[in-house]
Amino acid sequence: IEEYFHNRMGEDFAEFGRVYQDYCEAMSTLSLGIMELLGMSLGVSREHFREFFDENDSIMRLNYYPPCQKPDLTLGTGPHCDPTSLTILHQDQVGGLQVFVDNEWRSISPNFDAFVVNIGDTFMALSNGIYKSCLHRAVVNSQTPRKSLAFFLCPKND
Repeated sequence: IEEYFHNRMGEDFAEFGRVYQDYCEAMSTLSLGIMELLGMSLGVSREHFREFFDENDSIMRLNYYPPCQKPDLTLGTGPHCDPTSLTILHQDQVGGLQVFVDNEWRSISPNFDAFVVNIGDTFMALSNGIYKSCLHRAVVNSQTPRKSLAFFLCPKND
């Protein structure tokens, strides 16, 4: 990652590339630990899912949602379930994440010192439906831009 930023964007972005790479590695480590716990809750060994996701080919996304004067007329992202295995989301203080529960959209209060962890469709299949992926969306704010970091855990490509 660091090399990509340096080669594509130049020396001015080298430090950003290092920070981005460190963050991705930390999220990968955290997600593997979460997978160990999920595996244990399903009655399989700690290593079962860790081995499946070790050396993963995951996705990291920086989201930016500009303010919109009429936020009820647009969505940051429409309703969806994540197709990956696990999502670790870090929100700013603006908020905008909503989940669909009991036939209504509910806002998730942002906590800058915490992560939101979502189960994705792939892990729902791996758990035989014991864990469910959640329908969610991102809404925009009329005054303030919203930013978030999303790490999507994917299995290795073999």
